[in-house]
Order: sequence, then C-alpha cells, then structure tokens
Amino acid sequence: MLIAQVSSFGAPDKVIGLVERPDPGEPGPGEVLIAAEFVPINPADVLNLEGRYGAEPPPLPMNPGAEGVGRVAATGAGVTHVKPGDRVLLPGPGTWRERFKAPAKVVFPLPANVDPKQLSMLRVNPPTAYLMLQQFVPPKAGNWVIQNAANSGVGIA
Repeated sequence: MLIAQVSSFGAPDKVIGLVERPDPGEPGPGEVLIAAEFVPINPADVLNLEGRYGAEPPPLPMNPGAEGVGRVAATGAGVTHVKPGDRVLLPGPGTWRERFKAPAKVVFPLPANVDPKQLSMLRVNPPTAYLMLQQFVPPKAGNWVIQNAANSGVGIA
C-alpha cells in the first residue's frame, strides 16, 4: 500500500514522497480495517512538513496528515457498532495513507447524507472551536462571541 512520508523538512513539494509499505492485514478482535477516501491538506500539515509547527518538529521520518474520512473495509471479532461500508473519520496522526488498521473503539459511523469532503475536515478545527466555547468560557444565552484573527477553520466553526 502507498503511504506519504517525509524524511526531511522543507518545501512540501520537495520533501514529501510516496513509499510502499506492507498492507496492514486483516483486523484482529476489536479492530477495524479502513480504506481512506479523502484526506485534506490542513494548513497545520503544511507547517508540519516545513518543520515549523509546534515547539519542536516531529521526529523523522514522518507520515503526515491529521484528518480524513474513509470506509470500513472489514471488522474484527466483537465489533458491532460499525460495519463494512460505514464511513468513519480516519484515526490520526498519519492519515495520508491508503489503509489503516485501528482499534474499533476510536471510530464511529458518520451520517450517510453528508458530503464526505466536508466530513474529512471534521477532526481538527470543529472540535477545537467547540472546546474553546465549552471548556474555557462557556457561553450563556445573550452572550456575544468576538473572534480576532480567527479566519481559519476554527474561526469558521
């Protein structure tokens, strides 16, 4: 299977490559196998490729990607809350790959009637916006929210 890999930091078009890796194989008990459908490029992903995201760059080689959506390809014994064909968020980090094997407890079925491209961006910015509004200063009826320089997906969410 193909997986994106970065061995040095720099301009994304210069440092990212595709490498062949062994297929993750069939899921074991309590696991799922997921086939990726859409993996967006988040601005944080670009900064990560350049080695400019966070206090310390991640160790290399790195498999980039923080978000994505895919379909359950197979389930292991004991998995009952998702089934083959269900669309789920990709477990991360390292979402820029063809297939994943993951613990079933980290996935849940997504609505079938929502654009999968929109669902693929659900894992990072919307939860950040929600947590900011719920854990730092929970809003009350009649409150205003003022955002300053929050023009990213967090600000939109």
